[in-house]
Amino acid sequence: MFDELSLNLLDIGMNSLAAGASVLRIVVIESHRRDWLILQVRDNGCGMDDATLQRILAENSSTKANRKKSIGLGLALLRQTSEMCGGTFHVRSTPGKGTTVTASMRLTHIDRPPLGDLTATIETLAASPTVDVQLHYRNDNQTFHFHSQEAKHHEPSRTPKTKRKSAEASRAA
Repeated sequence: MFDELSLNLLDIGMNSLAAGASVLRIVVIESHRRDWLILQVRDNGCGMDDATLQRILAENSSTKANRKKSIGLGLALLRQTSEMCGGTFHVRSTPGKGTTVTASMRLTHIDRPPLGDLTATIETLAASPTVDVQLHYRNDNQTFHFHSQEAKHHEPSRTPKTKRKSAEASRAA
């Protein structure tokens, strides 16, 4: 088990990037009213067939062929944490379309690890310029959305008028 759930998200996210995902969506829902924490990671990577999925969900199994030791326990550990904390765990995957991992657990369960440093997890995953990392966080009172590629698509364009104003401001200074 990881000390923080954000490390589970990081592990799954890194696997998504290794699977060729160009979009990685992480959803975190914390509801104190309903006593639930829901974590979901969805990607558009290469996906897996049922046999591969069953093999990686088993303990001591990895899809990383270049490893000397099998260490691919990320999904198995998150499943164990979810079930231990009164929740559920599901993985859906389609070859060529991607994978969705959903884990839920009781927010107040005594064995539930803390969420941890979600910001550092997102920053690490968003370091890849070719991937749009999306975070959708919701609690009982607020909602937050982040898209790592949003700034690229919303950069202000420099028209001749704004270039002229910028040049005039430079001369005045």
